[in-house]
Amino acid sequence: MVTIGASYTSNLASSDTFSEFVNEPIDDLVGGWSAFVTFQILERFKIIGEYVAALDNFKAGEIYAAADTKERKPSAWNVELGASIFDNIELAVRYGGSDDGGAEFLPESQYGAVLNWGFLENTNLALEYLHNKYEDDAQTVDALTAQLAVEF
Repeated sequence: MVTIGASYTSNLASSDTFSEFVNEPIDDLVGGWSAFVTFQILERFKIIGEYVAALDNFKAGEIYAAADTKERKPSAWNVELGASIFDNIELAVRYGGSDDGGAEFLPESQYGAVLNWGFLENTNLALEYLHNKYEDDAQTVDALTAQLAVEF
């Protein structure tokens, strides 16, 4: 099974997390677009590819740091491969990256893995590891996350 989708936003700067990295005021709205494709193989394997990008440049200093002298046109991509190991256990690995993602917002490269265990109906426990490397080697972050999710 294949699923394909795309989207458009007229004001990328107003999106959830990205808005925290915007310096006011912005002279012109910058739109954005995204696309994804998902392949489900044998009901056991899943491959996901995603891409998101600004349609135009942000002027120097409008995003990330006010003292930034570069125009920015951020974009990001992600590829994931997941497999159901047992009926209630899934393992996935991912690799992604960005251009013009800044020193703290979007990692220039990112890889990781997640193990998801559905131990009760509508209840999952996930353990995830992510390694992030940011633009100009500004920082490297290793994160280990545990998440308990109950759906109702």
